[in-house]
Amino acid sequence: MTKIMTFNGVDMSKFFRITDIIRPIGNKRSVSTDNAPLLGVNIQQVKIGEKEHIIKFDIKTTNAIEMEQLKHDLAGILNVLEPVKITYGDEPDKYYMGLPVDEITPENLTRWFQRSELKIIIPDGVAHSTTLKNFDIDTNETSAPDRIVFNLTNTGTEPAYPIIRIKHNSENGYIGVVNNRAAFELGNREEADTEKYRDSETLIDYRGTNILKGFQNGTKGVAVTNDNKERLVGTLSTTSMWGRNHIELSNRGTVEKNRNNAQSLTWAIPVDSSGEVGSLNDYLLWRQVFMAAVANQYGFIKVTVSDTDGNFLYGVETYKRYQTLDCEYSFFTTDGKGGYKFIKWWYFTGTGAQVGKLDPFSAEKGWSELKRNDDRVQVFFDGSHYDFIIPEIKDKKSAKIHITLGALRDWPLVSHMYVDEFMYRKDFVTKSRDIPNRYPIGSNVVINSEDDSVYIDGISKVSEVVDGSHWPVIPPGKSQLELYFSRFVKKKPTVTIEFEERWL
Repeated sequence: MTKIMTFNGVDMSKFFRITDIIRPIGNKRSVSTDNAPLLGVNIQQVKIGEKEHIIKFDIKTTNAIEMEQLKHDLAGILNVLEPVKITYGDEPDKYYMGLPVDEITPENLTRWFQRSELKIIIPDGVAHSTTLKNFDIDTNETSAPDRIVFNLTNTGTEPAYPIIRIKHNSENGYIGVVNNRAAFELGNREEADTEKYRDSETLIDYRGTNILKGFQNGTKGVAVTNDNKERLVGTLSTTSMWGRNHIELSNRGTVEKNRNNAQSLTWAIPVDSSGEVGSLNDYLLWRQVFMAAVANQYGFIKVTVSDTDGNFLYGVETYKRYQTLDCEYSFFTTDGKGGYKFIKWWYFTGTGAQVGKLDPFSAEKGWSELKRNDDRVQVFFDGSHYDFIIPEIKDKKSAKIHITLGALRDWPLVSHMYVDEFMYRKDFVTKSRDIPNRYPIGSNVVINSEDDSVYIDGISKVSEVVDGSHWPVIPPGKSQLELYFSRFVKKKPTVTIEFEERWL
């Protein structure tokens, strides 16, 4: 009976007619034993060895010259140094990986007709399926929220070595493959999708023409100042001068003896992007005008900060209280006992012909800063910064900002006493930002257990395999294979699994 056979892709019917193929059942087995104490032996090791196939064939030509040339050609085909693919016509769904051993000595029936046999060794000891068995996520997955579970069937008699293809539909940093035979890890199980960092956020911005919006949004008459002695009965309004909008005290209201009238705007510090209320890290920037026309004008501007309990924390005031050319700029803070204390005074000329040059709050100037980092406060005045440590405000969160414009008794008010712009920035806000992960959207990962390789977008990356991993294998019969990914994965990857089945 003629058998069809290919060797390394060559149809062997060109060289001989196969008369028989002897394929033993199973493989060679060797059992190592030692003597048992009383009866029998102890099995030390059972080893399943290679397969051997015997191919019996006839060679027929028309003459001796053709016969010898055919034998040379056949020797060239069989001269391989490593196993090659071998197929048989009676096993169309399988192939073997083998190579010839021993001599091939023909029996000379005549010069043109010879008979012989060929021994082939199959080192890996198995038959392989000619087609890959394929499992995809659409038809073979069992739904699970934290993983992909494949239901697999291996109809072979030996474990199969899968090729797992993963296409990422969202960023990922880890791949775990687990079944009852092996656990395999790729990447970093603890890799994060985001990282914490600190940034600044502008939470109040009434610079430029936005000061009109700030005037509308501010709460009137609820300011917390250093001494809270002002009668908040006056009227604030907006005006325009020097091409800018200003907030001014347009009416001081009814005067009481020896009392100062004022009015205020209060802005609550908004919640930051992390959801935190209040701040230990403030930056206040504003522009003000403070210019008296004559020496007998009086008034003040206070910029103060209160805490989450409504208590005064710190602030500055610009004050003209005497019938002179001099004005004060003062920094004060809580004393921790319900009162306040002055930390430092500065003096400047806010009246007279030289006011444009000497007054830091002239119409052309006027920028002011306060910066706080917990118990450290920095004050800006007239081009210089001054740093102070205030233990009484440590760990007390700022909650509200107050702008107060006031008059002294019934005395004439400073002619130009305005607040033009204001900005509040919160520093060191804890935020999260996305960081690139090792497996970005669209990346393709191939885990190949047949040759113990890993490719990421076509580049070999076996270094990504976690130490101690065991390459996945699929046992005979029905089994499950689970795949795990980073916790932050928003959409599961598309996964396919394919493998050759193998038989003894």
